[in-house]
Amino acid sequence: MKIVIFNDELRSEMQMYLTLSNRHNVEVAQDVDDLMQLLEQESTDLTFLGLDDKSIPKANEKAFEIALRIQAKHPKIKVVGICDRKTQVLQKKAAHHGINRVITRPIKNRELLAALENIA
Repeated sequence: MKIVIFNDELRSEMQMYLTLSNRHNVEVAQDVDDLMQLLEQESTDLTFLGLDDKSIPKANEKAFEIALRIQAKHPKIKVVGICDRKTQVLQKKAAHHGINRVITRPIKNRELLAALENIA
């Protein structure tokens, strides 16, 4: 299984990489262009997408736009959103934008692996 991570929080990005890389082909995208290029290169099964970046105003909106681009171009790729605080409104909006599941930071390995199992 190929997994692409696009998340601005370095700590959770590294934790996800270390947790998943021993069993799966994991790539980390540096920016949106890199993300879309990685999705084109090889059959990707799953993408972890950071939903909130405190340094970018309206970061959720940008992440939702990216999720829609992924779904439009690669409808078979599953998207898992990562956020600091999961609310019912956020979950509904995420689902509306093609995000299959939302997990929260700090990421727990157990929750990460459960998301992987439920999506795959």
